[in-house]
Amino acid sequence: MYLLMGLLSALCWGGTDYLSGKAAREVGVFRALFVSQLFGLITLSLIFFVFSVPFELKVSGILNAAIAAICNLLGMVFLLKALSIGKISVVAPLVSLYGAVTTVLAAISGRPVSGIVFAGLFMCILGACLASISPSHDGKRESPASVGFALMSSVSLGLGFWLQGEFAVKELGVIQSLWIYYATALMCLALVVVVRKDTKSPSVKELGLLFCISCMSLTGFFTLAYGASLGHVAVVTVLSSLASAVTALLGFTLKQERLSLPQLSGLFMIIAGVVVLRI
Repeated sequence: MYLLMGLLSALCWGGTDYLSGKAAREVGVFRALFVSQLFGLITLSLIFFVFSVPFELKVSGILNAAIAAICNLLGMVFLLKALSIGKISVVAPLVSLYGAVTTVLAAISGRPVSGIVFAGLFMCILGACLASISPSHDGKRESPASVGFALMSSVSLGLGFWLQGEFAVKELGVIQSLWIYYATALMCLALVVVVRKDTKSPSVKELGLLFCISCMSLTGFFTLAYGASLGHVAVVTVLSSLASAVTALLGFTLKQERLSLPQLSGLFMIIAGVVVLRI
């Protein structure tokens, strides 16, 4: 069962990233995020109400969860921006470098770092260079802007996931921390949408797309949490990190994105490095 949960998490998050690029281009980055976060908050609130999930208010936990939420929200903004202007099959693996960022932060905070971890970090860095610098199959290099946004996304998400895992989840719980993330993100996005006067309602078709994105994202979180609760945290986490491979595969098959051999080597190296870091 835990193997299935890990694979489902990877499929959901991989599909989420692919569809998010489409939503960012059609709806706009901030409106797409606002509506998808609204769907997520409503769904989680219903779960709290129906299943009577306890929510113990701890000031330090809420503060840590809110800061992590802002970091993760910035990461999502950068991700959608990168997906809207760059190749999905390049952007997604670059963003998955958040695992390397989390590992570095854990090492800085005092956790011992093994030789395997250093090897994983080296693979990630070398793979990122190959994927972003090498020209594609058509001879064109990936947009510098999309690479920059993807790397900024990986740093923001790495910091956010580290804060969430090290502090918020331990003090509040998984679902509770996730609820605070959606609530904080929604408040920030509402302010941005109002200031930008970007209040046009999405069409029914766009709402359906955003609802699918929100459901897939939540399902990814839940399957990861449930799989980890079965006592195989390392295996489930490693399998979930294959989400970038799923996204890249979708971009390759559905959008006909053709990559050069150095780029493909770099993408596989990033994915392998992330898997090594999660073991």
